[in-house]
Amino acid sequence: MNRFFASKCDILLHVVITTLGISMLSCSKEDVAYSPQVTKNYITWNVVSTDMHAGRALIENDDILETACSTGGKSIGIWSAYELDGVTSYNVLGNDNGDVSLIFKKDSDWDNYRWWTYGKEAAEWVIGAKYTFNAYYPKYVVNEISSSDESTFVLDYNTELHQEDLMTAYTYVDTQDTTFNQNFPVQLKMLHTLSALRFQFSFINGDNTTYVDSDALTAFWLENTVPGRGIATTGVLAFGTVYENGEMDGEHIHWYAEDYPEPSTSTKERKVYAWQDNSGVNFNSTTTERNIATAYSTNFDGNQKFAVNGGWVLMIPQTTDGTVKICFKLKTTGDDVHRITLPAAVYEAGMIYTYDIRFGQTSVNLVLKIADWNELKSTQNIPL
Repeated sequence: MNRFFASKCDILLHVVITTLGISMLSCSKEDVAYSPQVTKNYITWNVVSTDMHAGRALIENDDILETACSTGGKSIGIWSAYELDGVTSYNVLGNDNGDVSLIFKKDSDWDNYRWWTYGKEAAEWVIGAKYTFNAYYPKYVVNEISSSDESTFVLDYNTELHQEDLMTAYTYVDTQDTTFNQNFPVQLKMLHTLSALRFQFSFINGDNTTYVDSDALTAFWLENTVPGRGIATTGVLAFGTVYENGEMDGEHIHWYAEDYPEPSTSTKERKVYAWQDNSGVNFNSTTTERNIATAYSTNFDGNQKFAVNGGWVLMIPQTTDGTVKICFKLKTTGDDVHRITLPAAVYEAGMIYTYDIRFGQTSVNLVLKIADWNELKSTQNIPL
C-alpha cells in the first residue's frame, strides 16, 4: 500500500482556467433639478440570478431561487438608504429596526413585480432622493453586518457553520436621473461570492490505463499544517466601492481571511470540512468511457453539511500557500491517515475547482480543473 503515502507520491498538477468576461454595472448620472416629493409609486423588485459575471450562475433559471424564498423558508436581506438634500436616511423600506426580508409570494394585495414582496406593505419612492440597495442571500446566515453605508457593504461569514450559496447584489438608483422610471422594478443581480471545491478519488494510472480495486473511502478532511496559514474558514466580505462621481464598482467582491484553524497536534485533531462514512464509499465505476472508478464525499456519519451538495464544499475565496494537507482514510488501511499536499492556489469568487486524486499502481497524481460556476450541470446543482 506504499502508493497511498504522500512521501512516495508524484504530484501532477494540471490547471485549466476559463477566462471570464467581466461586465460592469453602471448608472447614468445626468442630474436634473427636481423638487422632492412623495409619490404613490411603490418600490418593487426583479431578482436575477442567472445573468451575471459573463453568465456565471449556480442554477439554470430563477425558479429555484424563487422556491427557496417561498416554500424553502429562506429570504433575501436588503439593506437600504437614500440621500436627500445632504441628509442620509437608513432602513427606508419600512422596517425601522433594520433590513427587510424579500420573499417570493403570490399575494394579490401587493402591487409588485413578479411577486417579490417585503413586509406588510411596499415603500414608496421619494422623488429627488438617491437610493442605495445592498442585497444578500440567504438572510438567515448573516448574523452580523460589520458595517454598511453608501460606500461598502461588509459582512462576516463562517463556512464551517454554514454551507450556503452566499449571494450579494448592489443597486444604485438616482430618482433625479432622466432615465429613472418609478414604474420599473429595482434590478437585483445576485452574484455568487464563494468558491466551490470538490475532491474526486479515482483508481487510474498516469497513462490513463485502468485497473480494478475494491477499496472504499471512509473519511476525508483538510488540515492546516502551519499556525495562521493554510485555509481560512471564516472571512469578511466587502462588496463594492464608491468612486468620486458617485458610481459604484458594484461587481467587485473583496474577501479578507479572518480565521485559520490551528494545525492538529498529537493530542487534539483539528479537521476542516470533515466527513466520514464508516461503511465506506465504494469506488464504483461512474463512466464506461475509461472505466474510471470514483468516490465522492456524498455519504456521511455525523456532520451532514460537508457531505451533501454532490460532494461540493463552499469555501471563502482566498490564496493558499501549500501548507494544507488533503487527508483521507481507506477501508483497506483502517485508521491509517493518508496525506497529500494541496498545492498553492488562488480560489476566486464564483469559480468551481475539481481536484482529481488519481491512484496509480505506483504513484498518486493530483489533477486540478477550474471552471466557471455556470458549468455545473443540472445533476450537480448546489441546492439554494
